[in-house]
Amino acid sequence: MANQTTERYEANKHCEFDCFDLTSEDIYQYGCEFEFYINKSLDFKSTIIEIKDKIYQFSNVDILLDFVSLPSDVDKNQCLQIKPDNSLEDNGIEISIPITSKNGIKHYVKHILQIIEEYGYTNADTGLHFHISTIKNDGVNFDFYVYMLMCHDKNLLSSWVTRNGYSHNVMDILSGNSKVVSRSIKNQKGQIWNLEKISPSHVEIKSMGGADYQLKRDQIISEFELYAECFDIINKKKNTQYRNQLINNHKKIIENVSATQKEEFINVIYELGIIDE
Repeated sequence: MANQTTERYEANKHCEFDCFDLTSEDIYQYGCEFEFYINKSLDFKSTIIEIKDKIYQFSNVDILLDFVSLPSDVDKNQCLQIKPDNSLEDNGIEISIPITSKNGIKHYVKHILQIIEEYGYTNADTGLHFHISTIKNDGVNFDFYVYMLMCHDKNLLSSWVTRNGYSHNVMDILSGNSKVVSRSIKNQKGQIWNLEKISPSHVEIKSMGGADYQLKRDQIISEFELYAECFDIINKKKNTQYRNQLINNHKKIIENVSATQKEEFINVIYELGIIDE
């Protein structure tokens, strides 16, 4: 049941842009959330309405707008959502795009970053989160451990500044820390990791963001494509030699710590769900 505070605006049936709906040939689906602040010199509600009208021009899906709570419509993931973000101050907002294709991601990133630049600003509290998942879930359980190592090898997990605990580098718990230290890092209050396995077929990427991230469109799109490429390699179990090399290189790091630390490390990566039992 939809929240009474949520307003639904019908899709622009005459949208001049290409349709980015998924097709029967697609294997993966993508999503993205943009956090930012409305400029304090602007009236918050009237600016949000103006942003909604601009989004209408480059989107062909229904728009859900809520100033109070998160939309709960059954089809919300097929809609574009403009909603509050509890992690931000009062003038903060989040735009969540519908499930789309890889080209759809590029399309929305381009236009929404322009909106942020025109109406808002970003700081260390704000970021953008990408979602990558397989369309079919049956039998899928991608290897998050190797995915982490691969993303780390391509310098994706450390290319942005850690944002006040909002995008802590998940590789920090793969450095041979003791169980106590690792658990302390993982469970730190308010800690959000920059890479998270949401389900056996779904990863969320939170590494990007920070002050003026809206000005870094090319970097954002380039890194998104690399994250998607790595996900495809892991899901299809391609590049076996490269994957094995990553695992072996990491094992060498772990083997250089004491036997006690090694045992504790193995325990903690199981406990934290980084690799399966």
